[in-house]
Amino acid sequence: MDKAGAPRGRVEGLERAARAAGLDVAEANGNFRTLDPELGFEFHAASLAAVRERAAQSGFAAEKIDDLLLNLRAAKTGHYQWVSSPFYLDLALRKPAVT
Repeated sequence: MDKAGAPRGRVEGLERAARAAGLDVAEANGNFRTLDPELGFEFHAASLAAVRERAAQSGFAAEKIDDLLLNLRAAKTGHYQWVSSPFYLDLALRKPAVT
């Protein structure tokens, strides 16, 4: 995340940053799903493949990304019961009414 330009703790501080910017936090939720391993590992591999070029431009070795893609796709046939999706954060903000 650091190499991509997102400082550590950025997600944890989103609500605080929104309030500091003068916004109200209307709602904050997060979730993840458990997936069948064949679908879950392919989901992660496809997401990584989609950002491969950008990651390589940020300094990650393309060979390491390719190795990780191979490992993720090979894991689909492993003895896993489930795979977690990424954690999704839903943060609804609103501009306070002017009184």
